[in-house]
Amino acid sequence: MMCKEYTFFSHVHHSYSRLDYFLVSSSLLSDISDTEIHPIAVSDHAPVSLTLMHKNNTTPSKNWRFNTSLLKDEDFIKYFKKEWTSYLDFNDTPGTSASVLWEAGKAVMRGKIISFSSHKKKKENKNIQELEKTIKSLEEAYASHQDHETLNKIRKTKLELNEIIDKKTKFLVQRLRLQNYQHSNKSGQFLANQLKINKEKTTICAVQDSSGNTIYEPKQINNIFRDFYKTLYSPQINPSKKEIDQFLDNITLPKLLDTQAMALDSPLTSGELQEALISMPNNKAPGPDGFPAEFYKEFWTILAPVFYRTLLEIKENGRLPSNMNSANINLLLKLGKDPVYPSSYRPISLINVDLKIICKALSKRLEKITPLLIHPDQTGFIKGRHSSTNTRRLLNLIDYSYSKNLETTIFSLDAEKAFDRVNWKFLFATLHKFGFGSSFINWLKILYNSPTACVRTNDQTSSSFCLLRGTRQGCPLSPSLFAIFIEPLVAAIRQNSVIKGIKCKNVEHKISLYADDVLLFLQNSQTNISGVIELINSFARISDYSINWSKSTVLPINCSFHNSSSTPLQSGNIKYLGINVSPKLADLTKLNHIPLLKKVEGDLARWKCLPISLMGRVAAIKMMVLPKINYLFSMIPTKPPQDWFRSLDSCPNSFGKISPHV
Repeated sequence: MMCKEYTFFSHVHHSYSRLDYFLVSSSLLSDISDTEIHPIAVSDHAPVSLTLMHKNNTTPSKNWRFNTSLLKDEDFIKYFKKEWTSYLDFNDTPGTSASVLWEAGKAVMRGKIISFSSHKKKKENKNIQELEKTIKSLEEAYASHQDHETLNKIRKTKLELNEIIDKKTKFLVQRLRLQNYQHSNKSGQFLANQLKINKEKTTICAVQDSSGNTIYEPKQINNIFRDFYKTLYSPQINPSKKEIDQFLDNITLPKLLDTQAMALDSPLTSGELQEALISMPNNKAPGPDGFPAEFYKEFWTILAPVFYRTLLEIKENGRLPSNMNSANINLLLKLGKDPVYPSSYRPISLINVDLKIICKALSKRLEKITPLLIHPDQTGFIKGRHSSTNTRRLLNLIDYSYSKNLETTIFSLDAEKAFDRVNWKFLFATLHKFGFGSSFINWLKILYNSPTACVRTNDQTSSSFCLLRGTRQGCPLSPSLFAIFIEPLVAAIRQNSVIKGIKCKNVEHKISLYADDVLLFLQNSQTNISGVIELINSFARISDYSINWSKSTVLPINCSFHNSSSTPLQSGNIKYLGINVSPKLADLTKLNHIPLLKKVEGDLARWKCLPISLMGRVAAIKMMVLPKINYLFSMIPTKPPQDWFRSLDSCPNSFGKISPHV
């Protein structure tokens, strides 16, 4: 028979009573799975818990992730080194595949780490659980028969429990205070999260399927996104080698020197792998295997020999282990987009760190070569180039067109999922055209040989599917590979004599790019416009590249623009790399500086009530305000009126005064 339980004990009257309740709507009664009154341990009230069932009865699919705090535990460091050595002693035998040894080793070590963590947690909680059980038993006895001896036992046991909880709490408070001291008032993610208007929402409440129906159930939402990305990463075309060669043969591209190709083709060294690992930032989400960069950095000395043997075996066999070549796709809602549409999200591929080490080492080699191959028209992710070149070029050409009374049409093209639509067959053919050697291209073919991915939404993980096109947003190689992929189109436009650009001092300006953000500078004529559209469509037929013409914008200078039914374009101001541009350069301040000033004023007013010290407020301005101002002035070489600076100077005055209520 169960004894009646209470939530409050009066030390004055030595009596028990129920004072603590959950008030629940009758509509939720069916969702309650459990209630419990816990021991009165710390205060004179007992903790009371209530457990609700999830409405959809959907079991979350959790991905294991290594707890980096273990790297501060000397016992764990010794434990892991011992277990890894023991694993190799038993399994690293003649004839054992290095890839199998590596992948199985990760799985075995994952189990060992889980076991160590579980044992450590159980050990820490064992005393607390036993003491809580004793207290509860003594309280039940005292409630039935109040005697002084039982009361003394309760007090003594509570004192022991309080000492353990107090020790644990002091450690947590110390760590929290240290974290607050180290990060809350300094520029970094900790402070940035306090300042954001809307933190990134990972929960997707509803989404539309292909039939336009709105779906709310988490598993079905996950399936919709899986189908969406499976379709997105499936090629819509299958160009023949003849079609690709025909396009590439009609353009002139620079070619690598033999010495440069040989340097790229040389075997990756253990030093390059270590350098790639060290360059990776900490506190980043790992891939499906759960091991972050911090783990590899700590144990690289003992892991590197097997990993390097695995690398050599991968190169020889021409295939990555299937587990290594998998990825989790996490979704980030794009700014200002409707969350109900799958296309409104940016897919971030979380690839395994061991694979990322290889990609990073190859990308470091490639980064040295791309400035020699990619024309200065492209500034995105090329060393030594900056996006300000693009905007200043745009503004200079607008000014030049007005000064010479030239009829000019400037196009801002919206490339549809540009990184996700890269056709691999065309990419590899382009690499050959640039003169890349067979060894380096083979490495890329290995990386793009049957990669798989799963989509993560609302703690649900989809079944895996194959990726058949696109460059992964999250892979170190992707920016350079995309620049190489798009360069044939840029060269074709630049070298096409039918398409007329803007001539200025013996230089003809036709195109400007920052990664997939494209600007075209054309003389206003139907021949020019038709020629560009035809050329882009020809490129699309062999590369999967696609322009969303309805979202692209035209900026006419000294002329009017007549829209075409086949390519409906918006006409008016354009927004390029965050800068609003109109045909009248005199409007730059009104379109950019004034809105920025209003945003700064609004942000500072909102942050004023946050619990941030004076030093933290200085850090907030340095981190969240100054970069926006610096970016604007680096992109627009015009000076706003003096009133603008006076207004800006006055903004921090009230923000710097800390309210006594904060």
